[in-house]
Amino acid sequence: MSETQRRPDSAAEQCGTFETIDGDLVLYDRENANAWIQTSYAIDFEDVRATGPAE
Repeated sequence: MSETQRRPDSAAEQCGTFETIDGDLVLYDRENANAWIQTSYAIDFEDVRATGPAE
């Protein structure tokens, strides 16, 4: 008999975050150790929508 896998109710359940000593933010998938993003800065999407993409 195969085991039924439950899908998370939201991205908040599946994703985790932590901050490194250097202040970088790491966003990772709790179910896939190979799925993660590390960044040292953030983009304010409200500003991008107001000015449009850079050319």
